[in-house]
Amino acid sequence: MIKKLEKELKKLNAKRAKLSKFLSKQNKKTLSANQHALLVEQKQAMGKYAKVLKLRIEDLKEAK
Repeated sequence: MIKKLEKELKKLNAKRAKLSKFLSKQNKKTLSANQHALLVEQKQAMGKYAKVLKLRIEDLKEAK
């Protein structure tokens, strides 16, 4: 179970990094303000999800 969660976290972090890079390169001509805001919100949600995954992994490791 831990390995599965660690793999999921690794993939999620890679996607977050790509999204961050994408957002840093975008300007108002390529993304509407609404799309940009939604992507920022998505990135924040991914961060919260990653935090929960880390906590679950830590909890499972402590339970061993």
